[in-house]
Amino acid sequence: MMQEINHITRTAPPDDDNIDHIGTDTPGSGIATPQPDPHDKRLPGIMSYFGQSGPPTPTRALSAAQSSQSEGKEPQAAASNDGAEKSGTQTPRSGGAQAPAAKGKLTIKIAEARGLRKCRDPYVVAVFQRSELISGGPRPSEDDENLSATPTATGSIAIQRQASDSGRPMAIPMRSRQSSNTSISDYNTFRNRSVNKLFTNPKWDAEAVFDVVDSNFLVDISVYDHSATGEEFLGHVNIQAPKDRELPVRGWFPLQGHANTVAENAPTGDIYVEALYQRTEKKHFGPTDFEILRLIGKGTFGQVYQVRKKDTQRIYAMKVLQKKVIVQKKEVAHTVGERNILVRTATTDSPFIVGLKFSFQTPSELYLVTDYMSGGELFWHLQKEGRFDERRAKFYIAELILAIQHLHNNDIVYRDLKPENILLDANGHIALCDFGLSKANLTKNDTTNTFCGTTEYLAPEVLLDESGYTKMVDFWSLGVLVFEMCCGWSPFYAEDTQQMYKNIAFGKVRFPRDTLSQEGRNFVKGLLNRNPKHRLGAIDDAEELKRHPFFDDIDWNLLAQKRITPPFKPKLKSETDVSYFDPEFTTAMEQNGSLNERAAALAQGYAASTPLSPSVQANFQGFTFVDESALDDHMRDRFHGDDEDMDDGHHHRSGGNDDDWDNLDDLNLRNANRMSGIVKTSSHDEQMVGGSHFDV
Repeated sequence: MMQEINHITRTAPPDDDNIDHIGTDTPGSGIATPQPDPHDKRLPGIMSYFGQSGPPTPTRALSAAQSSQSEGKEPQAAASNDGAEKSGTQTPRSGGAQAPAAKGKLTIKIAEARGLRKCRDPYVVAVFQRSELISGGPRPSEDDENLSATPTATGSIAIQRQASDSGRPMAIPMRSRQSSNTSISDYNTFRNRSVNKLFTNPKWDAEAVFDVVDSNFLVDISVYDHSATGEEFLGHVNIQAPKDRELPVRGWFPLQGHANTVAENAPTGDIYVEALYQRTEKKHFGPTDFEILRLIGKGTFGQVYQVRKKDTQRIYAMKVLQKKVIVQKKEVAHTVGERNILVRTATTDSPFIVGLKFSFQTPSELYLVTDYMSGGELFWHLQKEGRFDERRAKFYIAELILAIQHLHNNDIVYRDLKPENILLDANGHIALCDFGLSKANLTKNDTTNTFCGTTEYLAPEVLLDESGYTKMVDFWSLGVLVFEMCCGWSPFYAEDTQQMYKNIAFGKVRFPRDTLSQEGRNFVKGLLNRNPKHRLGAIDDAEELKRHPFFDDIDWNLLAQKRITPPFKPKLKSETDVSYFDPEFTTAMEQNGSLNERAAALAQGYAASTPLSPSVQANFQGFTFVDESALDDHMRDRFHGDDEDMDDGHHHRSGGNDDDWDNLDDLNLRNANRMSGIVKTSSHDEQMVGGSHFDV
């Protein structure tokens, strides 16, 4: 079980009229999202930073990304070393289904841009199969003009953080955050650049070697400006990378806007890109292939590190789990089940789910390597800002709906939706992580029984319905999340866990004034219907949510292709930036010699504990994963449909009365060990484990 969390409360804004509420009884005050114990599962969500694998970059429309190779001359810095022509040699194109690619490396060079809107500090973000390249600022150039005494405003879309008026407590102390985000030298560099220059033809030393781990060869390149008002979007281009060393891509590509780019901020100019693919023979990786950079998370079973892959220099997150602890806590089935869910859809399109890159093991540890999401947890941003405006919250919720739809379509129930398990990438898109409580092979009409999740987000049927619950629990949690994002507190939270269960089962939810439109309130009410058979999504799953009037202004096809500019763009200096992670972790290795020693041992694959017996080691057979072809038949057969054989089961719903949960006598647990799967959020949970019913 997890450590106790110290919750922080605040007074809610005044209630709106009595019409806008849900239920019959309500707590007297709203509760801010609690500040977590850093060793609890609620923080860091990064400890469970490992989600479903799949092509990290969705298929996008490429019609506007034609190389204008006939224009101008190519920069000398971009000259190829393989003797091919300097002019553009391949036009990006979209096509049908792609065959799985051989393992390899893709080198991307972004040399310069021309004809940009005037900007102070332009930089590029390139994403390939979810891995990121974040360039530095431009090199000094004689071609760009000096600024006048008063800098002129730069164009494009200003993406700023929303100020908070909610009084929400900070997840990270302001002193630590400031020291983590900025430095005097960084500030002076930016200040000197912005005072002296405006760039329209910037040149960069931007080059990256990406690991090729699936068949999606689409590269998304975006240009931004570090401006005084925020991170400004200057345009992007999608390029279909080559799959043959003999056909490299090089040339000028016109920058395009997103679907929501207004006409007066339409991007201008072109960007020069080179892409070269090389096959590699190595199929297996281990701890010695990675350099540990920083600790970024810590939990019951191990640590999460930011790491650099030595051959390509790519940055990943590496979760290291101690086998001995997993066995002692009887979490083998859940750990292997999480890994299998990550692998199960490795070849499917899941743009809003963190992708698994590699997994391997030593006699004492399990290693999971995934994409590093440099924007950090949504929880971090929500704690800092208090609440989001409706536009920003709607964007995140819409992308989450697509992530949940992908899981449900693959017969997976998520069961732990919360801000800690939602990450932001360098462009501001979300990525769902943490599949430790997920369950596979659950079809629409199946139920399951495991009592698991995080208390504030549990659906009533998890507490009350002896026949089990369905995938509709994910939509209840989504409703709680929408309320929390827009209102600034969790709607059912109470310090006493038993009271929180009663609030979930019977409590009234009131919307504060000036938060959420009527369509937004109706959407939340539909999700927080206590009868799962009448809940929004019960008939047509996520498609029903997508048709709700709250999303009338969302083009779901464009959203799925990431062709809508996110309302917030993280400010990052490089792909190793840890500004959006807790300094308690990111500075730990500098201050703790034992952590450094352990990291060094892990990087060499040395055993950190007494070796396990062969019979125990057999539980982890087949854990290694290097590409979509490596799903071991033994693991697939052994755990198919049995991810939670310790305490879970399937039941098909038959006829019967709807459960309206209108009686306190219904509020009891079916057995004492249902608590084993739940994430505790209060010491009061201990009082509940020993009995078979609530003490109310």
